[in-house]
Amino acid sequence: MNASLKVKAAIEPTINSAPRVLSEICMTQAVAAKDDGRQRGLLVFTTAMTTHESSDCVVAAAMRNEGPFIVEWVAWYRMLGFRIIVATNDCTDHSPALLDALQDAGWVKHIKHTPRPDLPPKISAHRVLHDSDTVRRADWVLVCDVDEFLVLHATDTIQGLLAALPSPFLGVAFSWKTFGIGGWQRYQPGLTHRQFKRCGLSNLLVNRPFKSLYRYPTVFRRMGAHTPHEFSGDWAAPENAWITADGRPLPRFAQADAHPIRFLAQDEISHETAQMNHYVLRSAEHFDMKRGTPSASAFKDRYTDDFFKRRNRNGMVDQSALRFTDQFDAIHAQAMALPDVQRLHHLCGADYVARLAAHQGKDHRSDPRWQFHMESAG
Repeated sequence: MNASLKVKAAIEPTINSAPRVLSEICMTQAVAAKDDGRQRGLLVFTTAMTTHESSDCVVAAAMRNEGPFIVEWVAWYRMLGFRIIVATNDCTDHSPALLDALQDAGWVKHIKHTPRPDLPPKISAHRVLHDSDTVRRADWVLVCDVDEFLVLHATDTIQGLLAALPSPFLGVAFSWKTFGIGGWQRYQPGLTHRQFKRCGLSNLLVNRPFKSLYRYPTVFRRMGAHTPHEFSGDWAAPENAWITADGRPLPRFAQADAHPIRFLAQDEISHETAQMNHYVLRSAEHFDMKRGTPSASAFKDRYTDDFFKRRNRNGMVDQSALRFTDQFDAIHAQAMALPDVQRLHHLCGADYVARLAAHQGKDHRSDPRWQFHMESAG
């Protein structure tokens, strides 16, 4: 492992509460500090900056009809030390009510938005999220989807990783690790990160996309799925570097005309210190329901046979997410014990099975999975 990633002693958040350590930073949005005659993307601080161990890290996601997968995803990122904000639109399942219940318990911030007809829903959601106080006041922001799970190998929390990385840097790129269906033909109630453990080699082309954890969200004009857009500073300044999770610099980020960047070179893919597990296919049944539907990012029909074939690689076994089993189980149990969460989770599961059955022209009421969720919902 890179010597720069020998983990420093970190102040880990307790398992019973996600860290909500507001920065002692008072940022002045005058992103203009002169250094050697060059404009740099710096912020002016009126008080001392917090250490990375106490950084306020926020994960932001856009969702629609993702009900049965929400509690697991929220518990996962809470476990890693993130605060959570979710924007939903036009849901037909119980997921808005579930997110509201989690919000009432102080576990998430939930925003509902209505996209313009000409604007892809995810772009609309990212605008709403970027403008929220939760994001704008954060020290660090990660944008990802409900099928993406950040897995850390060297530390237990995101604050621990940040403390171990060599400074200075503005962003960290987490390479995708795309998982196949692993033999799962049909949806079964359970945890995504424990059901899907088969993937392809790390250097596959489908792993070139990445997700970014970036600092100072207000120095960017808008949020993006892979990197933020329209930086108001100087990409070439050393303090604005983008690095991999094992501390390697990504030189292309220093070129202003290269942005926005959505893919790394194959030799830049990094899974040694952290990886972004991408469960984009889930089961064959799940993907079949997505075929022919426009993507939320660009209104394009990308869910094709070729899309499935390139991502359904199952030659390798990756169980690295399971090292968090004890921590995750404790937090997941807390989530399910929150008022109304278990009931709404199972109603979302029943909604999902009903959608699968409708797509197949079947009666969901005779499906044992629907019956299980309804019985569990009480």
